[in-house]
Amino acid sequence: MNLPIFHTLASLVQDQKVAVPSDPTAEGTYWFPVQASTLAEKSDWTFYYIYWISAFFTALIVAAMVFMAIRYRYRKGVWEGTDSPGHSWTLEITWSIIPFLLTIVMWWSGFKSFMYSDTVPPDAYTIQVQAQQWSWEFTYPNGAKTYKELHLPVDTDVTFVMRSKDVIHGFWIPAFRVKKDIVPGRYTKTWVHPTMEGQYTLFCTEYCGTNHSEMMVQVTVEDQASFDKWVADAADPWADYDTPEQIGEQIWSTQCVACHSIDGSVVIGPSWKGSWGTERKFVDGSSAIMDENYILNSLADPNSQVVEGYPAAMAPYRDMDQEALDGLIAFIKSLGN
Repeated sequence: MNLPIFHTLASLVQDQKVAVPSDPTAEGTYWFPVQASTLAEKSDWTFYYIYWISAFFTALIVAAMVFMAIRYRYRKGVWEGTDSPGHSWTLEITWSIIPFLLTIVMWWSGFKSFMYSDTVPPDAYTIQVQAQQWSWEFTYPNGAKTYKELHLPVDTDVTFVMRSKDVIHGFWIPAFRVKKDIVPGRYTKTWVHPTMEGQYTLFCTEYCGTNHSEMMVQVTVEDQASFDKWVADAADPWADYDTPEQIGEQIWSTQCVACHSIDGSVVIGPSWKGSWGTERKFVDGSSAIMDENYILNSLADPNSQVVEGYPAAMAPYRDMDQEALDGLIAFIKSLGN
């Protein structure tokens, strides 16, 4: 027998819950990754309850079918007549009441988990989440922004206020058992209460285009002191960069690399290599020189300047700070013309 499943069954019978592993590097159970939030324990209990009830009745029904097939199989020359069974109210009530009660427990457990996950604590720490093809942006209350990592304090309620810049995305952290769709044109919310320090993974669960599989972010859960230090340092994201070109390269590698190459290769959008000062011809017949104004306009309203031969696939970037914008321009300039 698979030991993780056996351990889970034993804990269900003895404690009526699935124990939370104490080691953040634990692999979880056969079915699930490690439980790293308060919601994980609740949702897993519902799953295992349904699983073992279903397994029990499946085994019971199959065993009865096999017994009947063997006991009352056709045998040539043998006929065993039996009396027709009479009506039994006891049997009738038993096989009606027991499944009814099991179903009520199933519904109540699922309903409680749903209400728990859907009720956002009013005083939770709030992180703004923006999803786009094919990256994430996380904005913290002090103004800090990150793109390739998400940091959370342990044993703290954290609310995610989420929006999409383009298509439908899905916010999913398996270890937390939290999943929420992010729909363009509206805000959606979800929340977690991390219970274990460690590193986990955030995925996008809605197919959102060519590089959908690259929308993965490392989630770090740490103690409050470490989180406070990290988020304070992250408030000045460019402090560790010596030149504007380095800032621009960082922006490209986190937000632009999916669409624009820097080696001349063609991806979704035109390459930046040797583009500075060159003429860009647009699908509407107009053209413009690749300079500061062109970049500024392309970020604010990209669909107004769609380069010939490329799709109108870029989302607007209207909230880029001045230091980041200057760095991006400097980086593109450094790629030559």
